[in-house]
Amino acid sequence: MEIRDYKNADFRRLYEIDHAAFPKGIAYSHLELQVYIRSRKSRTLIAEADDEIVGFVIGCSEPRRLGHIITIDVLPHKQRQRIGSRLLDEIERWLWDQGTEAIYLETPVDDSGAQAFYEKHGYFVLERIEAYYNDSLDALVMMKTTKNA
Repeated sequence: MEIRDYKNADFRRLYEIDHAAFPKGIAYSHLELQVYIRSRKSRTLIAEADDEIVGFVIGCSEPRRLGHIITIDVLPHKQRQRIGSRLLDEIERWLWDQGTEAIYLETPVDDSGAQAFYEKHGYFVLERIEAYYNDSLDALVMMKTTKNA
């Protein structure tokens, strides 16, 4: 598997993966996904296996030395193959190199698999945001404050 930077030609496939990985109301619209990918402070990394895009991550360097993981998406049938871990490691490395002192993300309160994944990678629950997704589903904000956690 190869991790590489995003190319404009990847957009359609990333949109498809996002909609395969997340239910309606959590998956991004075309516009939302474009905004996150094109933000000047963000970076999008692609996971490719056998010339097929199997996942991606978007990270953003924010003010006050914060990093934000916008999304990690892996095709459902490719999950649990360390693709998400590789993507997370690579985007975290980039964020730490940008001078980030903490990295945060949001995940649905009902997604125990995602919560366990992030906890395994050193994230802890910081707070709960009511009606974050689609004005109905709460989110957990999870944070990591050390590079080697």
